Amino acid sequence: MSQGGVANWYQYPRWVRGPAKIVRDEIVLDEGRAQPYFLYDPRGLMFDFAELAADLNNLDAQRAVAFARRYGLLWHGADELGTGRCREPLRDWWIQSHVFALTADLYVRLKEAAKTGSADELRTSPLDFMEAIEGGDPEDDGFCIEAASLYLAEAISFNLKGTQLGVSSSLGLDVKRRGSLTFLLTQNPPNLVAAAYVQLAMAMVNRAPMKECQGCGRMFIPESGKQKYCTKSCASTSRWRRWKTRQEIKH
Repeated sequence: MSQGGVANWYQYPRWVRGPAKIVRDEIVLDEGRAQPYFLYDPRGLMFDFAELAADLNNLDAQRAVAFARRYGLLWHGADELGTGRCREPLRDWWIQSHVFALTADLYVRLKEAAKTGSADELRTSPLDFMEAIEGGDPEDDGFCIEAASLYLAEAISFNLKGTQLGVSSSLGLDVKRRGSLTFLLTQNPPNLVAAAYVQLAMAMVNRAPMKECQGCGRMFIPESGKQKYCTKSCASTSRWRRWKTRQEIKH
């Protein structure tokens, strides 16, 4: 991308998304119909990525197909169109998504622990974060909170490998706040997995109030402290379900 003949170097990489299908145990992108886009655009990537395999007992290949249509494959992007290599094992998708979901869940647990001073939520985490610190008393709340914090920093940093940083002028980007002295720090992740971790890292650094939707269990960043559901649609669905339950009880 360029503006006035000056290239915006280190802009988010161009990726591709489009129709996909399941062939045996792989998800295959339709390279002929894939469309390019820039990775800075989809803000909900990390939540959709986590949802793919948050529950290993409820894996749905069609959910992966829908993800590919919206975001593309995890590791094969624009540079590999026309090679016939735009295909990835579904098993790798499930593994990467599940680990990411557990990592994001640990962050939510850590926020609650830091707020209350109790590490009870952390102790029920599926992740063995205690390995981040040698020694210490696992029953000590302060020690558990410290171990979770160190584990998260190390785990996310590991998954950001290959991500480059740069600066872009707002004049070359489609953003609301524009000006010759308005610059944005940009990240150049090498793939969609790293892009999801970039979003999670930014949410953590900015102390975003991430929480779990009371309706569907999906993680989201509320626009206000009172927001309980990820979307208005989810809130409406939850209200309908409660109404239906009350009607069944009456009859």
